[in-house]
Amino acid sequence: MVIFSDLDRSIIYSNKFLDTKTQYKNIEIYNGKQISYISLDTLKLIKKIQERGMFIPTTTRTKEQFSRIRFCENKIFFPWAITSNGGVILKDNKVLESWQKKIKDIVKKSEDIESMVEKFEKYKDLPGIKSFKIAEDLFFYIVVDYFEFNIDMIEEYIKDLDSNNWKMYISGRKIYFLPKGINKENAINHVVNEMGISDFFAIGDSSMDYGMLKSADTGYILKHGELLNQNQDIDISGLKVSAKEGMKATEEILFEILNENSSTVVMNL
Repeated sequence: MVIFSDLDRSIIYSNKFLDTKTQYKNIEIYNGKQISYISLDTLKLIKKIQERGMFIPTTTRTKEQFSRIRFCENKIFFPWAITSNGGVILKDNKVLESWQKKIKDIVKKSEDIESMVEKFEKYKDLPGIKSFKIAEDLFFYIVVDYFEFNIDMIEEYIKDLDSNNWKMYISGRKIYFLPKGINKENAINHVVNEMGISDFFAIGDSSMDYGMLKSADTGYILKHGELLNQNQDIDISGLKVSAKEGMKATEEILFEILNENSSTVVMNL
């Protein structure tokens, strides 16, 4: 069994989404603050999955942001990981060069990032844009305060994205701008070919996960996710939606995958 899974709000959760009825622990500290948590049962389930198959983190976080999550301290190690929304593949914690070569070809089909950033310069100081970040020299994103910011403020920029072969995703307070070929499903396809496997599962909660969920043999959406709650017109046929929300939804999905793909029940919740 091979599982490609998003991390934030799919496996780990910020303070805002903690479930006080669930046992959890901190798994990420940044600038001296505890910012991400994981349920104890989720840790156990991932370990069980790793014993019988492979769990592959598939995140929009950059390499550096991914490295902050302290899986290793919990004795969980990943032979494969996908970061930067598919822009980087890590094998044994090293950048996979065969994918980097393909990424160079992929981004050539889109307007270069320097040009796209330059075009965005006039919007950087708009009310409500709290920060602007470039990720891995592949894409960029802004963090906004919706009390001040309205997406219509950058409508002109958004209209030009398609003609430049770029795409926008909204994920909470972050708005991402990426070349169209930089996505999780393309990276997954490369890993699947490298591993020589045909079947896999995928878990996610946001619009940035939709492509990988649809490409999986079985895709799981967390009930609380933005993918369901902000995208009423999406086609979720063939996808499974968790019955629960939050940390309990994560446990529910991992438990189902683990026990449905084992000859005996290997763990009870």
